[in-house]
Parts: sequence; C-alpha cells; structure tokens
Amino acid sequence: MVEDKEKHLFFPRVWLYARTSTKDHDAVDWQLSELADWAAQEGYRVVGRSYDFASPKVIWCSGLSAMLHVVRRGEVDAVAVTWISSLGRTRKKLIKILATLQKHNVALITTEENLRYQLYLYGLDTVLVKHTMRKADERSCPTA
Repeated sequence: MVEDKEKHLFFPRVWLYARTSTKDHDAVDWQLSELADWAAQEGYRVVGRSYDFASPKVIWCSGLSAMLHVVRRGEVDAVAVTWISSLGRTRKKLIKILATLQKHNVALITTEENLRYQLYLYGLDTVLVKHTMRKADERSCPTA
C-alpha cells in the first residue's frame, strides 16, 4: 500500500474539470486543453476529465458530480480548474465542494488565478472562498 502511495505521489493523479455558462464548446475545449498542457508540464497523470455547460443558477451538474465521485473514492490526488468559479458561483456551494476536497486530502489547483495549495495542509478554505467571491463580483460588475 505504501508503494502505491509513493508511486501516486511521484506522478500525482489529477482530474481536469471545465465549465462554461453557455453552450460554447470552444471555451470548454480551450479550458481542457490548457489544463492538459499544464498537467503534462507539471508531471501530473491525468486520470479523468469532465465538463459542464450550465448557467450560474444551476447548482449541481453531471461533470461536477463525476469529479466529486472520484474524489470520494480516493482515485485522485488533485483537481485542476482554470478558475475557481468553475466549481460554483455561490458561497454555500463552494464551501461544500472545498470541504469535500479537504476531507479527502485532494489538492485544488487553479491555473489562471495562480491559487495553488493543498486545503488539508494549509486550511485556507475560507480565504479561498472570500477570494472567489471577490473575483466573481469583479467579473460580474465591470468598472466604469
């Protein structure tokens, strides 16, 4: 068992997740391509990927559920997204997802926001949620 853990730590297993609020296939393809390039560059082993086309009002989606399923089964070491808002736009949903990742010792990696840390190691879930809410507000309320 220890050998398996060491092998996975040397080539950490990552799940790639993308989401867009429109049916823009190009946006999802771009996100997944960027995430795959990042994973290859950083030495991660991609074990799966999922995506959703859903408006911010939709709470749970099939792609997100698939990702959380492998997290709960212990089949990944990290989840990679381009932006944390891909996981959810509401504070309640983000906290629930972050708590699930933390409970299962899964790192959350965001490639475009340069937020890279392990929740279980640093316990920064509340800081991340505040950052996310601020970023979402900035994107939804452009400055004049």
